[in-house]
Order: sequence, then C-alpha cells, then structure tokens
Amino acid sequence: MITKPIVPVFIVLPVLLIMLGIYVWVTIRKKSKLPFKILGIARILVIFALVFLINLRIMDKEYNAEIEMKNLDVLFVVDSTISMWAEDYDGNETRMSGVLNDTEYIIDELIGSNFGLIRFDNRAQILAPFTQDHETVKDAFSTIKTPDVNYAKGTSLNVSKEAMKELLESSNKKEERLTILFFISDGEITDGSELESFADLESLVDAGAVLGYGTEEGGEMVYDDWGSYVRDPETNQHAISKIDEGNLKKIAEDLDIDYIHMDDMANIRYLIESIKSGSSLTIEKSDSVTYKDTYFYYAIPLAIMLLLELVLFIRRGKI
Repeated sequence: MITKPIVPVFIVLPVLLIMLGIYVWVTIRKKSKLPFKILGIARILVIFALVFLINLRIMDKEYNAEIEMKNLDVLFVVDSTISMWAEDYDGNETRMSGVLNDTEYIIDELIGSNFGLIRFDNRAQILAPFTQDHETVKDAFSTIKTPDVNYAKGTSLNVSKEAMKELLESSNKKEERLTILFFISDGEITDGSELESFADLESLVDAGAVLGYGTEEGGEMVYDDWGSYVRDPETNQHAISKIDEGNLKKIAEDLDIDYIHMDDMANIRYLIESIKSGSSLTIEKSDSVTYKDTYFYYAIPLAIMLLLELVLFIRRGKI
C-alpha cells in the first residue's frame, strides 16, 4: 500500500484542522443541547477524515495483474544540464517543468509499454532500464534536480550516445518490439565540442521525436530553490540560455525521426496517437507491481455524509 497525495499533506492537514477548530468553536457557542453539539462535531470529524483519506490517494499494490500490454519500448533521453532550468517555457516556467509535464503525459498515453530513462549533463546516467512499471519511471523523473552550478562544466550532447546505444540495442534484441525514442534537450552546446553524428543509431529506432525546449529570445537560468540565477562571468549579469534548433534538427535528421518544438503539450499529441495506432495490444500478466486506487471506498460514505448534512440543513434551516 502506498500513498500519492493529490494536494501535499503539509498543506491539507493544517487547513482541515483550522476549519475543524473553527467549526468546533462555533458549535460550542451555539445555544443547543449538548448531545446535538456532540453529534454535529462527530459528523464533521467523519467528513473531514474522509476528505483527508481521499486526498491521501491510498493505492493498493497488485502483483501479476492482467494488464493491456503494448509492443513498445519507449526510451526518454533527457538533457539535465543547467540550461534546462531556463525560465522560458509557457511564459516564465522552467524548461524542465515542461519536460516533466510532457513526459508524464506521454507515459500515461502509452501505458502498457516498457519505459526507460537516461539523463545527461557532464555524463550520461541510466536512471531506469526498460521496465513495465511506469510508476518507477515517473519516480526516476522526479529525481532529476537542478545541477550544482559549480558542477556544471558546459554542455555536450554527445555524452548521451553510449548510454542510448546500450538501451536501444537491448530493445532491438527483443522480437516483435518497436523502439520509440524521445530525445529531449534545448540543443545548446557550451563546452566547445562539435556535435557528433547520431546516424549510427538510426537503425535502432523505429519512431519517436527530438523534443526541443526553449526560445530564441532565451531565458535566465535558476539553479536553486531560492531563485538564484546563473551569472555571466564576463558581465556579472544574469546569463541567458537560448534554444539551438539547428543541433536538434540535425539529431532528428540523423535518427530519421521528427523534430518538434515544445511550447505546448498539444504539439506532441498527433505523434502519440500515431504511435498508439501503430502498436499492437495483448493482455498479459505483468511481471511488475501495479497500483489500484482506493479513493472510491471513501467517496461513497463521504457522499452519504454530505447528503445527510444537506437534509439536516434543509430541515433545520441551519448547519
């Protein structure tokens, strides 16, 4: 059993306790009999407890569940250099916030596939080899954090190639599987290196896209939770990162997949629908853990309690 709160507990719990405290204080001050006060407080306690449990989103683990499987291995290769925290996505959001939202959408749409994740900055790291457990991959995405500004040594897109080759070859060894690649970056190269050809990996990729994040105007790069910005050592002003679509289009051309500039999730939908329509489905026993929502166990009694409160309000003309 695990929990995945809809709203963080540290926000919901104080709000519910404050509301409960106000209700108890108002109820105690009412001129009514003690048993009615106790019953009123008890009802609200039950309602708030049910709301808290629904928000907690308690999920039961299921082993070897029958699930709809797709014949897809979906590999995400994510640039996690500091420029991906430039604030020029959908206004002033960071590029990485867009990446996390968009990849979650892709995973949800392609549930039943195997997913893998590689991140790269100064070096490449396989955060998740191909797995049916999409929650594990989502959790792996959540581990991608802003790199230490002192650790950042410039960006090279070439460092991702060896890890990509390793996972792509492992996918191609499987029979009747399609290998889908999403290469995600702003395309910037800042370490003085030349972009290498990715054409030697083209035969290992069946479909996918290079997803580009950022704008030509660029954005300032935030590197910690306190809103500190990377500074240009020459001017001592906030450094600006700009998308380099030339590099991204070259990688897409080498891999023979689409290049898509991502400033809206809608930009990827047509490709996802195309991938889904080209995949085959089977019903299989999953060798991974799946999770089943249990909120409906609490939603029904909550609805009954709220209906009871409505009836009492109509009859009495007050809560």
